Amino acid sequence: MKKQVVVKTKYGEHRIVLEKDEKGYMVTAPGLKGVVTWGKNIKHAKEMAKEAIELCIECVAEEELIRLGFVKKTTKKMTTVGI
Repeated sequence: MKKQVVVKTKYGEHRIVLEKDEKGYMVTAPGLKGVVTWGKNIKHAKEMAKEAIELCIECVAEEELIRLGFVKKTTKKMTTVGI
């Protein structure tokens, strides 16, 4: 069963969709492409959604500032860690 709720973030309120699965709740944010997360219960799922939404907005804002030339893109050496 899907349940729609609103979460408050530092960037305003956002609608999320909670869907119960066998181990907890899957969360999507229909208004933000690519925001998908999971929580062990509704409270945890909402906390995870808030974090994912804020990170998504911050990444989009950073990409736009780079595209407009207000900040320079930094290159960071990334390391792949095997699990």
